[in-house]
Amino acid sequence: MNSTLSITNSLKDYVTQFNELVINLNETEFENNPQNKWSAGQDLVHLIKVLQIVNIAFKIPAPILLVLFGKNKRESRSFDELQTLYKKSLEGGAKSPNLYIPKPVLFKNKTELLQKNESLNEAFIQKINKHSDDVLDNYRLPHPILGKVSLRELALFTSFHTLHHLELLKKKLNK
Repeated sequence: MNSTLSITNSLKDYVTQFNELVINLNETEFENNPQNKWSAGQDLVHLIKVLQIVNIAFKIPAPILLVLFGKNKRESRSFDELQTLYKKSLEGGAKSPNLYIPKPVLFKNKTELLQKNESLNEAFIQKINKHSDDVLDNYRLPHPILGKVSLRELALFTSFHTLHHLELLKKKLNK
């Protein structure tokens, strides 16, 4: 099982790496859509949208989660298991729901967006740390691609999802 500390450390690390890559991009690199893929700015806004939703999700009281989505009856999957499942789903044609698809993003908003990404990630880490292992493993939420996941799995997803977009962005930028 992934400890809360390893999850929060990976969230910090991947957001820092992503932001450090983006902060050094010029206007063309930030706004350009290589191979008709999202721009770096759009990747950034997509990650912000995800963090906004998970921050809301982690505020929902456990009894409400229980009523809405039931109790998690299996052991939480690992980072690697979830990452494999997610990548297979993407290869099978799964796409980001419209809610998470960013519109074009302007370079002039880069600094503000980077700060927002950092602050939302810090807020998410604080919310994770407020939950006991029992709550993280036994309560669940729906995920648009992975189905119902435990709160721990959602935190792990958020971490590897940032890594996923970091790796995609590096490929797009040839870095």
